Amino acid sequence: MGERNMGGKPVGIGVIGTGGWGTGFWSRAISCPAVKLVSCWDARSEAARAFAQEYGCQAEENLEALLGDPAVEAVAIYTPNNYHRQPAEAAAAAGKHVFTDKPIANTAQDAAAMIRACKKAGVTLMVGHSDRYHGAQRAIKSIIESGRLGTIAMAEAHTSHSGGARLSADEWRWRRADAPGGPLMQLSVHAIDTMHCFFGPTRRVTALSSASLVPSEIEDVFLTLLELESGLLVYVGTNYVAPPCSYFRIYGMSGNLYWEGRGNGGKEPLRVVTTPENPWTLTAENLAAPEINAHAAEMTEFARAIRTGTAPETGGKEALQALGVVLAALQSAEQGRAVEVREALGEAAALLR
Repeated sequence: MGERNMGGKPVGIGVIGTGGWGTGFWSRAISCPAVKLVSCWDARSEAARAFAQEYGCQAEENLEALLGDPAVEAVAIYTPNNYHRQPAEAAAAAGKHVFTDKPIANTAQDAAAMIRACKKAGVTLMVGHSDRYHGAQRAIKSIIESGRLGTIAMAEAHTSHSGGARLSADEWRWRRADAPGGPLMQLSVHAIDTMHCFFGPTRRVTALSSASLVPSEIEDVFLTLLELESGLLVYVGTNYVAPPCSYFRIYGMSGNLYWEGRGNGGKEPLRVVTTPENPWTLTAENLAAPEINAHAAEMTEFARAIRTGTAPETGGKEALQALGVVLAALQSAEQGRAVEVREALGEAAALLR
């Protein structure tokens, strides 16, 4: 998965934002035969030139030049969260399909504007919620759907690393206006979207946060409880100061599933524990997750959606659902109450229909 050619001409991609994550993404996605890097642009011209030299594409002097190139069929945006809307709207107006990294935006208003702009222009909008494309997450979903765990009782997810402890005041993630929620917006949004992939969207959110461990403006710890529309309860935790940690734990009436993905390149097996004979006799089995290049898989899915004119797996609606949980968690932590996702989204909630 992710390496399969869609057949026909690869989709020409123009990259917007060639900083650390843009470069990191394409170090893996470049192997996808369904797309071809055509050009790139960054406000820092030296970064664009370095990216162009590394990946063999054209570095443009400005965004207008990139969007004016007929070989660019679609753009891939890796700018800071609060600068997703502007290039997305410009690309849609120019008739270019849009891929933007997660989260779709920092605000419901910006997210709604991006969704509406792409719909009006008749172009594909896909958001890079990459975690659900990894092999382990695909395997977890398959096991859940197989019924092996029985009726699911609850689920947990956690994703953390110490990047917040290393931020400096000149970085955009330092400022709450640019990175509201800190690890909630930057890290938990992955787990939130993946839980939606497993179990469906969230109805209501209750959250607690703290901001006492790093000197930046952002929160450093977030604990979030999701009440899904199905009634399932899900816990999602994150912090921006501890060593890397990422896991999923799914608890069912017939078995439990555990996976931890930090270490060994995220290739750890899934551990399934069942009770085949009686409730106190456990049988454990380790299952290997398929190796999937998640970023190449995302580009394959983007190209498929463009070429077939059908919706991508992680489109605007899915991205808005994940953002709605983040916004509801922020509001809940500030106000000390449970918050409905639709309340947090405001007028943008109409796009979830």
